Amino acid sequence: MSSSPSPSSKLSSLEAVRAVAALLVVLMHATHLMRVPQFSGHVGLGGIFDFGYVGVDVFFVLSGFIITYVHHAELGAGAGHWRDFLWKRFVRDFPIYWLVLALSVLPSLLTRLAGGRRPLLDIGLDAVPGTVLLWIGGGLPEYVGVAWSLQFEVLFYLSFCAMLLHVGFGLALYAAWAALSVSQAFGGLPGPMPLSLSDPVCLEFLMGVLAGLLARRVSLPLLRGQGLMVAAALVAAILYERLGPQGAHAFGGRVALGLAAAALILTLVAWERRRPVRVPRPLAALGATSYSLYLSHCLLINIALAALVKVGLYRVLPEAVLFLVAMAVAVLGGWALGRWVELPVVAWLRRRYAALVPARIAPRGATPA
Repeated sequence: MSSSPSPSSKLSSLEAVRAVAALLVVLMHATHLMRVPQFSGHVGLGGIFDFGYVGVDVFFVLSGFIITYVHHAELGAGAGHWRDFLWKRFVRDFPIYWLVLALSVLPSLLTRLAGGRRPLLDIGLDAVPGTVLLWIGGGLPEYVGVAWSLQFEVLFYLSFCAMLLHVGFGLALYAAWAALSVSQAFGGLPGPMPLSLSDPVCLEFLMGVLAGLLARRVSLPLLRGQGLMVAAALVAAILYERLGPQGAHAFGGRVALGLAAAALILTLVAWERRRPVRVPRPLAALGATSYSLYLSHCLLINIALAALVKVGLYRVLPEAVLFLVAMAVAVLGGWALGRWVELPVVAWLRRRYAALVPARIAPRGATPA
């Protein structure tokens, strides 16, 4: 059966992947945030969810796939499409991030204000580019710890403009980037690449871009038992990343995770082109709001745990119950933030942009993404 793209269809299974990836990160942080002295002083539940960070690796591959798959019709259309592309990415990422950043700054601001301390913000000017603008050369972001991954996302969006300018040039640039990253990992370069360009997550993004091109341009196979094989490969990649000879967070493990995640995405796309995939509504809703959940969950978990301390229940309730309360607050709060703030704001900003900027004529022969 042909595997030609159906541009108007929504890949529901990828929403489920986004939801699961976000939940993995939340599970990890719900136990790790207990380790501060005012809470448990140790990682909760024996660190059973320490592998949850692999959800971020899946996000990076998924990011490269989605922007390539969605914007495939615009590839090579010229620099005139940069404005529309970057605006869409800006309204998707920055407004809700700035809101979560402001909410994260507020407790520190009020504390310093009440104590008459100056300056009111405990952040230097040198940290502003990395924290407010998410510029990867501006230092690690303050207050919202998970925003380090958004710095890479901004870098990836800027690099993708090369693909919009000219596909051949963009692919050559990405191939050189991948080659230099691999060379750096094996000591083939005299020093580190600037802007963290040699970080393994960059290769994960590039794997996603390649998967997006394959999904749009070739007939994807779907073999008997392929789903089970890909699931086994993903589990094996997680185990290798965690327990392999290089240790956790090493180059080889991250590459293995990226390859397994790309295989999973392509398998789901091939599956959806053959038969509809029904995703449970709660999982689909969580996938649609996974960005808000990802951004806000650490703040919400801290609020939930601090509230339990305040009312005297933290030392009374079993650790498993504390964990479940923190998870419930994070998931429900993140979903609510996405459902009633993030998504309406994004929709409103895109409508305003469409009303102010004339519609761009699509390249001849292109199909809507």
